[in-house]
Amino acid sequence: MDWEDIPDREKSKHYARWVADAKIGDVLADYYTADGMRVWLKDTPLKEYARAVEDFGPFAKYASKRLTPPAEFVAPLLGPDWSLVHGSVGEKPMHCTFTDGTRARNIYWGKPRSFSILLWAAVNNAVKTHTRPLMVVYLQDGKAIDEEQRLLHEKIAAHCSIDLAYVNRKLESKRLDK
Repeated sequence: MDWEDIPDREKSKHYARWVADAKIGDVLADYYTADGMRVWLKDTPLKEYARAVEDFGPFAKYASKRLTPPAEFVAPLLGPDWSLVHGSVGEKPMHCTFTDGTRARNIYWGKPRSFSILLWAAVNNAVKTHTRPLMVVYLQDGKAIDEEQRLLHEKIAAHCSIDLAYVNRKLESKRLDK
């Protein structure tokens, strides 16, 4: 469904359909009003879904599809001497640390619509650590970013002395843990 790219108006239609669906709405009706169901759907399973496709969070084991991991899309940007620091992957926004054995780079990634969140995290990190972070804006399934938006992102990143890269990531089917 590519939930993160669906316009808010379209998401509202899905929420209404799910609330009206007996398999979902009737079960949630024991706990929530119709408005409460919509809020719960938005704030719980759908936020967790975004983390789960990153193979992160408590619901990752239930995701049947996962985005390519940072070791696959960041390593080519930094070069062969860089590798992911084990246990460094985190969220809000998604981030991790890579090292070449002597230096560390903090990496932040998300879709184009999360650019301002990535920027704020990267700027905060740069000020605190005095290292140059890398922001990675990703697109899925060969989608392209609007050229005007891309140019604006590049100008902002350059102004803030933050490296910026664009990558394509695939949503791949994974076998669910049993």
